[in-house]
Amino acid sequence: MTMKHQPTPERVIHERARELARRRNWTVGFTLSIMGSRFRDAGDIKGTEAAFILMQREEEHKGKNDPVFTEW
Repeated sequence: MTMKHQPTPERVIHERARELARRRNWTVGFTLSIMGSRFRDAGDIKGTEAAFILMQREEEHKGKNDPVFTEW
């Protein structure tokens, strides 16, 4: 018996961010920051954390050493 795995919330958020970024000609990192702010405003702690972690990974992937992400 095979079971379909549900995508993780992080994967769903990241895919949505990529889609929005492509449509609006934004970077994925910027899109994730907007999404994170909206999650925070809605009181969605898990969504906020996931968006922040994904945004951090995006910045690390680009090789940037932005102090906002590296001095924590």
